[in-house]
Amino acid sequence: MTMDKQARPADARTGIQPFPDYPGNARSFVHLDARLLPYWHTLFDVCPALLKLDPPDGTRIFREFMTWAYWRHITLNWSFHLQVCRWLLESDYRQEIEEEHIEALMIASAARWVATDDSQAVGVVLTWQGSATPIFDWKNSGQPLLHPVPAEQEELPPSPWDFAWCPLGTRTGSGFRRWLRV
Repeated sequence: MTMDKQARPADARTGIQPFPDYPGNARSFVHLDARLLPYWHTLFDVCPALLKLDPPDGTRIFREFMTWAYWRHITLNWSFHLQVCRWLLESDYRQEIEEEHIEALMIASAARWVATDDSQAVGVVLTWQGSATPIFDWKNSGQPLLHPVPAEQEELPPSPWDFAWCPLGTRTGSGFRRWLRV
């Protein structure tokens, strides 16, 4: 039996759709979802633990965040994951968010900065007011990184904002200038 024979057309007499839970204008939903799918993967591939907060597929978290981002005109650039952190900490999920969630999202944001930045900066440091440990990431210069990197050992001032960042001009220390607001 083919799918055509299994799916029955709508009954014109009763107005019943063959799949009542599938909206009649579903094509527009498919197009919307297809355009947003890369952002869904950008979020949940990096931090799959967020799926446990909204099983099975994180749809509610994702749609609520995207709505929040739309109304606030958030740019979905390298700071996408930091914006998700900000939203999670303001949302109904704030009680369920653990530091590991935020750390994973901050690491993802730093990695996106490294992958997309074309400035002369050699690295980036990110901070969140709820953690004493900043997140560092470095552009690949072809030279192996020394561990620990001297710049990562410096004492940094506290950030005046919930999330902040600073491009770093050197790995050897004194590359920090000031916190910039995300």
